Amino acid sequence: MGDGNRAPVSDRGEASLVLAGATMGLRPSFEALDAIEKTLGRGLVDLAGSAIRKELSMSETGQIACELIRAFGRESDDEGAARSNAPRVTKLIMASDGGLLEAMKTIGGVLAIAVNGGYDTEGNMKPPVTTTTDEAPAGG
Repeated sequence: MGDGNRAPVSDRGEASLVLAGATMGLRPSFEALDAIEKTLGRGLVDLAGSAIRKELSMSETGQIACELIRAFGRESDDEGAARSNAPRVTKLIMASDGGLLEAMKTIGGVLAIAVNGGYDTEGNMKPPVTTTTDEAPAGG
């Protein structure tokens, strides 16, 4: 794992975890998010809240990270990342700098953006919404 074709790009909605010295991309595609819900039997809003509160189990954290790493691997043609497995990812998380808490922090951020509609179905960040008006700004 980890010798992929490109680095994660935050403008594309990708985050990263450093596992065993390698930067692993996390991509929140629809397929990855759907697999996370099906595998863990919990909804994304519930999982996002648990991650933010640092209440995910070790195996839940590893499974979520694994699905996001697989999605990144599929999108970036990184076969090693695309074939990641949850037990190995979990072990790497536990052995990494920051360990479980750092992984939950990153995963919580990714899931929070996902449940707030910040990604398209491919896992790309949606552009910010701008509002225009014909009125002059107040106090301007």
